[in-house]
Amino acid sequence: MVPDSTLGNLTALWAARDVAGAKRIVTSEDSHVSIVKAGHILGLPVERLPVDASRALRAVQFNEDLSDAALVLTAGTTAVGAIDCLTEPRRAAWVHVDAAWAGPLRMTKHSALLDGTEQADSVAVSAHKWLYQPKESALVFFAQPDRVAQALTFGGSYLAQPNVGLLGSHGATALPLLATLLAWGLEGVRERIESDMVIAQRLADRVQVEPELQLWGQPRTGIVVWRPRKGDPLQLRERLQDAWVSTATINGEVWFRSVATNPLADPDRLVDAVLNAIGVRHTNSTD
Repeated sequence: MVPDSTLGNLTALWAARDVAGAKRIVTSEDSHVSIVKAGHILGLPVERLPVDASRALRAVQFNEDLSDAALVLTAGTTAVGAIDCLTEPRRAAWVHVDAAWAGPLRMTKHSALLDGTEQADSVAVSAHKWLYQPKESALVFFAQPDRVAQALTFGGSYLAQPNVGLLGSHGATALPLLATLLAWGLEGVRERIESDMVIAQRLADRVQVEPELQLWGQPRTGIVVWRPRKGDPLQLRERLQDAWVSTATINGEVWFRSVATNPLADPDRLVDAVLNAIGVRHTNSTD
């Protein structure tokens, strides 16, 4: 367990370097900034590959020798929630999946979206996101944990137990996650995530029927990217009060970004607020 997926990714790539001998990192141009940070800290050059129209990295784009590389695939990109091809035949020295956002979908009826994750050497998941935890709660999994632990363990005469990984002393951050899992169980977690996916689809469907609004694409992992067809989304976002929306820049254009992690989120209320803000009388609300 680590405080966040940034440290999860760093730990995984540390293992890739010291266990598998990776000499570089290959990832998509839309991968999280923590991958570049990890490369900088570990002294590994980072090569970023272009993505397709859906903002995902596809198998056909792995057209080079990866035998000396740690290949980082993203399961749920930050901007649009895209999932890279996770079933690429293994050619890299190490395969890491940054599943900070979409990893918990593996426990739901949408599990097939993450097929191929089980072939990875390491996977990072942010419990702060779709496991509904406070910040500073994340997990990194290894296919060969004993082998990794040997490489990442450091001791000292003053330590009762050796340190495994980057952290030494840290707070009891596992307790909230443990309490949540004990209280909800697998079924409870599954129900909440699947409910969020429904909310995201409801928002996408509502946006799609409004002539004044534009949907970037159908949501795959609970992130809806959309905007008004006219006006400045940044200025409009500043005018909205307590809105369930942030912004993201895609291909040089600013879009709204609505992330489904709140079971009380109301797609109709959000769309109505945006239409009102741009001076359009709404007629499709369920209110």
